[in-house]
Amino acid sequence: MIISHEKRFAMFRPWKTASQTTMLRLQRYNDSPYDGFYYYNRYLNRIVHQHITCADFASLPESGLGYFTASFVRNPYDRVYSGFRQLQTDLQNQPHSGFPTPWIRNLVMAQLAETREQLTRAEYAFDNLIKLDTEEQIYEIGRNTSFPLHPSHFWTHIADRKVVDFIGRVESYETDFRRFLSHVGIDEVPACNANVVELVGGSVSNPFGYRYVDRMDSSSIRKINYLFERDFELFDYQRITP
Repeated sequence: MIISHEKRFAMFRPWKTASQTTMLRLQRYNDSPYDGFYYYNRYLNRIVHQHITCADFASLPESGLGYFTASFVRNPYDRVYSGFRQLQTDLQNQPHSGFPTPWIRNLVMAQLAETREQLTRAEYAFDNLIKLDTEEQIYEIGRNTSFPLHPSHFWTHIADRKVVDFIGRVESYETDFRRFLSHVGIDEVPACNANVVELVGGSVSNPFGYRYVDRMDSSSIRKINYLFERDFELFDYQRITP
């Protein structure tokens, strides 16, 4: 997450919600003492990373500073598909990254091995993987640190109660990001974007502008509707009827 003492804000960074772009633009203001990669957090007594949730933040000393809090969210269909691609990228890149201690690396390698085994069983096909995804993978944040595809409301709500001051949507990122800057008193930031290749989406093929629904079969759509039911409800994203 991003913590700014100068501008008095904390920005949560849910997985696959333009979090790298947000970090690039706000890096100048980031005073967070916490590592952006895997590390052992002594307040939580477990391994965490840059995608820390609201419930975890509540246990950190910075949560008591009264700062303006914010998060971006994304429609579940595009977020799940983007996560499917990110899992494969992580399998390639993370084994070559630097870890703070050998035991943390060993844990992450074991988690990545589990992900690789599941992708192998799915033959690296999205619809096959969704069939294998389970409720505990989606809802239990401590189960596998390397599989952070949890509902977006984990970064905006605690026990169904909204706890952040600002929620932006990836689908209207530029407009909402400017609104956030206005809230925290920042006039201008670098107009940079993370170097992430987005697939050509099929947003014209559905009435809600979702990018990747056309890459999913009806079974996957139903599974996402079920697993991310509260995101659809809390953020007013429209469900696709398969």
